[in-house]
Amino acid sequence: MPTTHDLTVLRNTVSLVTGGASGLGAAVVSELASHGAHVVVLDPDAAAARELVGSIQHTGGSAEAVVADVRDADRLVWAVDLASSRGTLFSVVSNAGGWGGLTSHYPDASPDDWLSVLELNLVAPMRLLQLARTAVVDGGAVVQVSSSAGIESSRYASPEYAVSKAGIVRLTSAVGGWTSPRVSCVVPGWIALPRARAELAALDPEDRLSAPPLVPVGEVTDEIVRLITDPSSGGQVVVLDGSSPARPV
Repeated sequence: MPTTHDLTVLRNTVSLVTGGASGLGAAVVSELASHGAHVVVLDPDAAAARELVGSIQHTGGSAEAVVADVRDADRLVWAVDLASSRGTLFSVVSNAGGWGGLTSHYPDASPDDWLSVLELNLVAPMRLLQLARTAVVDGGAVVQVSSSAGIESSRYASPEYAVSKAGIVRLTSAVGGWTSPRVSCVVPGWIALPRARAELAALDPEDRLSAPPLVPVGEVTDEIVRLITDPSSGGQVVVLDGSSPARPV
């Protein structure tokens, strides 16, 4: 994939990052702020969001926290409107997602439980993309975060999560013809965040040896920034597996 891009286009623009208070989202927020964007950090964890915003402001960056769950349609509308009111909304990173805290999964989980995971990982991003279509400035971008769980054909512990992440990949390709906003998607494997490192360390030695390599956080954030700033990124779905260069699906 191309690696050169003009980061100056981020200066004095606004970015909205969902699930932005921790993990990959926090790394994306910090990266965008370091390039001069004002970043709206949308996350249900108020303390973590405000702590991140404080650290960014302390180093001269610009950010603010919006406490919301992306599954709350009204709050999502409000968050997009707020981001738009802060200036030129150039990028949206649809990062919020996860297993939803479930300890049992489809088909053992109740319909309400597994549907809540689809709501978090697929329905909410679709709502956000629909809002972004009119809120993001011409030439801007939406980057969606999927997962290798959505493109693999092996067994997976959370079928509802895998299905929703597969939906994000197909959603991106389905609207790949949009010229504004440009819609693209990253499909990372196991990202080298503290939780993943702890889970890897807890595996039996044999399982650890057969586990896929961890994907460096910086590799994912760099690709997200490239997709935001590359004017030809529309429709791109990029796999990051930690063992080879970024590649299209």
